[in-house]
Amino acid sequence: MSHFIAPVAAILCLLVILGGQGGQAAVAKVKLNNSAHPGKCVLDTDTILSPGQTGLAPNLPCVRAECHEDGVVTFKTCDAVAPPRGCKQRDFVDINRDFPACCERKYNCEKHI
Repeated sequence: MSHFIAPVAAILCLLVILGGQGGQAAVAKVKLNNSAHPGKCVLDTDTILSPGQTGLAPNLPCVRAECHEDGVVTFKTCDAVAPPRGCKQRDFVDINRDFPACCERKYNCEKHI
Protein backbone atom coordinates (compact mmCIF):
# COMPACT_ATOMS: atom_id res chain seq x y z
CA MET A 1 0.00 0.00 0.00
CA SER A 2 3.00 2.33 0.19
CA HIS A 3 2.38 3.32 -3.44
CA PHE A 4 -0.34 5.63 -2.05
CA ILE A 5 2.15 7.70 -0.07
CA ALA A 6 4.08 9.12 -3.06
CA PRO A 7 1.04 10.91 -4.57
CA VAL A 8 0.05 12.19 -1.13
CA ALA A 9 3.57 13.49 -0.51
CA ALA A 10 3.55 15.25 -3.90
CA ILE A 11 0.20 16.88 -3.13
CA LEU A 12 1.39 18.01 0.30
CA CYS A 13 4.62 19.44 -1.14
CA LEU A 14 2.68 21.41 -3.74
CA LEU A 15 0.27 22.73 -1.12
CA VAL A 16 3.13 23.80 1.13
CA ILE A 17 4.91 25.57 -1.73
CA LEU A 18 1.78 27.34 -2.95
CA GLY A 19 -0.02 27.97 0.30
CA GLY A 20 2.57 27.83 3.04
CA GLN A 21 3.59 31.45 2.73
CA GLY A 22 0.59 32.67 4.72
CA GLY A 23 1.42 30.66 7.84
CA GLN A 24 -1.36 28.13 7.41
CA ALA A 25 -1.04 24.38 7.29
CA ALA A 26 -1.46 22.47 4.05
CA VAL A 27 -4.49 20.19 3.88
CA ALA A 28 -5.12 17.46 1.31
CA LYS A 29 -7.94 14.92 0.97
CA VAL A 30 -7.24 11.59 -0.71
CA LYS A 31 -9.30 8.41 -1.08
CA LEU A 32 -7.22 5.51 0.27
CA ASN A 33 -9.55 2.55 0.49
CA ASN A 34 -8.89 -1.14 -0.05
CA SER A 35 -11.38 -3.95 -0.67
CA ALA A 36 -9.54 -6.09 1.91
CA HIS A 37 -10.52 -3.50 4.57
CA PRO A 38 -13.98 -2.19 3.63
CA GLY A 39 -14.96 1.17 5.11
CA LYS A 40 -11.46 1.83 6.42
CA CYS A 41 -8.61 4.09 5.34
CA VAL A 42 -5.55 2.10 4.28
CA LEU A 43 -2.47 4.33 4.44
CA ASP A 44 -0.04 1.41 4.14
CA THR A 45 0.10 -2.23 5.25
CA ASP A 46 0.78 -1.19 8.86
CA THR A 47 -1.51 1.85 9.08
CA ILE A 48 -5.23 1.13 8.75
CA LEU A 49 -7.63 3.62 10.31
CA SER A 50 -11.36 3.44 10.95
CA PRO A 51 -13.61 6.46 10.25
CA GLY A 52 -13.09 9.04 13.00
CA GLN A 53 -9.60 7.80 13.87
CA THR A 54 -6.53 10.01 13.54
CA GLY A 55 -2.84 9.22 13.55
CA LEU A 56 0.47 10.25 12.07
CA ALA A 57 0.91 9.59 8.37
CA PRO A 58 3.59 6.96 7.67
CA ASN A 59 6.77 8.16 5.92
CA LEU A 60 5.70 11.81 6.25
CA PRO A 61 7.21 13.52 9.31
CA CYS A 62 4.58 15.12 11.55
CA VAL A 63 1.60 14.95 9.20
CA ARG A 64 -1.77 14.15 10.77
CA ALA A 65 -4.01 11.68 8.96
CA GLU A 66 -7.73 11.63 9.74
CA CYS A 67 -9.96 8.88 8.35
CA HIS A 68 -13.44 9.70 7.08
CA GLU A 69 -16.22 7.59 5.55
CA ASP A 70 -15.51 5.63 2.34
CA GLY A 71 -11.75 5.59 2.86
CA VAL A 72 -11.24 9.35 2.47
CA VAL A 73 -8.24 10.62 4.42
CA THR A 74 -7.48 14.24 5.32
CA PHE A 75 -3.77 14.96 5.68
CA LYS A 76 -2.73 18.10 7.56
CA THR A 77 0.78 19.50 7.89
CA CYS A 78 2.11 21.76 10.62
CA ASP A 79 1.41 25.47 10.36
CA ALA A 80 4.14 27.35 8.53
CA VAL A 81 6.11 29.33 11.11
CA ALA A 82 9.00 31.65 10.33
CA PRO A 83 12.14 31.01 12.39
CA PRO A 84 13.25 33.69 14.85
CA ARG A 85 15.18 36.53 13.22
CA GLY A 86 18.75 35.51 12.39
CA CYS A 87 17.99 31.79 12.81
CA LYS A 88 17.67 28.92 10.41
CA GLN A 89 14.92 26.34 10.82
CA ARG A 90 16.14 22.78 11.32
CA ASP A 91 14.54 19.38 11.94
CA PHE A 92 11.52 18.58 14.07
CA VAL A 93 12.35 18.16 17.77
CA ASP A 94 10.48 14.84 18.10
CA ILE A 95 8.42 13.41 15.21
CA ASN A 96 7.13 10.65 17.50
CA ARG A 97 4.98 13.08 19.49
CA ASP A 98 1.27 13.34 18.76
CA PHE A 99 0.13 16.01 16.30
CA PRO A 100 0.50 19.01 16.67
CA ALA A 101 3.13 18.65 19.45
CA CYS A 102 5.43 17.04 16.86
CA CYS A 103 5.46 20.34 14.93
CA GLU A 104 8.00 21.88 17.32
CA ARG A 105 11.16 22.68 15.35
CA LYS A 106 14.83 23.12 16.19
CA TYR A 107 16.58 26.33 15.17
CA ASN A 108 20.20 27.19 14.53
CA CYS A 109 20.81 30.74 15.70
CA GLU A 110 24.62 30.76 15.57
CA LYS A 111 26.18 33.65 13.74
CA HIS A 112 27.61 32.63 10.38
CA ILE A 113 30.44 34.54 8.65
